[in-house]
Amino acid sequence: MTIYTVGYEGCDIDEFVAGLKKNKIKRIIDIRRNPVSRKKGFSKNKLAAALAEENISYEYLGTELGVPSAWRKAEKAHLITRKKMFNDYKTKILPKHPKQIEEVVRLAKQKGRSALLCYENEATDCHRHYLTEKIKTKHPATKVKDLNVLPKQKSLGLASL
Repeated sequence: MTIYTVGYEGCDIDEFVAGLKKNKIKRIIDIRRNPVSRKKGFSKNKLAAALAEENISYEYLGTELGVPSAWRKAEKAHLITRKKMFNDYKTKILPKHPKQIEEVVRLAKQKGRSALLCYENEATDCHRHYLTEKIKTKHPATKVKDLNVLPKQKSLGLASL
């Protein structure tokens, strides 16, 4: 089994959906704590509708596998480091939610290619990286592929030209 991961940072909704289609993604598994976004089109209902137009299903797994808002605010205010935030995620969140982790695995096995969704474009700077690492410890045959769906001109820093 391969689990894909994707972030929408730097994309608009049309670019994001086009990138998913290009990568043949059939299901998005939203693992954000709060499925809302300041970016137009990425809140739960609007995102689900945009994906449905392209026959990509959407699953929101609830709040359990996300990073608590208070931790994100503390990191943004430089009260804690990202390293501490992610270490706490690995040690305090993931061990408490084995059923939700197995639900990710179950969903990823169905309906072709599934991608875990969060905001950050760079997977190693996102909690989805730590979730997939946990999955690989329980399911060693699992492969993880982090997708970059940014259009080439944006990913090369040429968007402003």
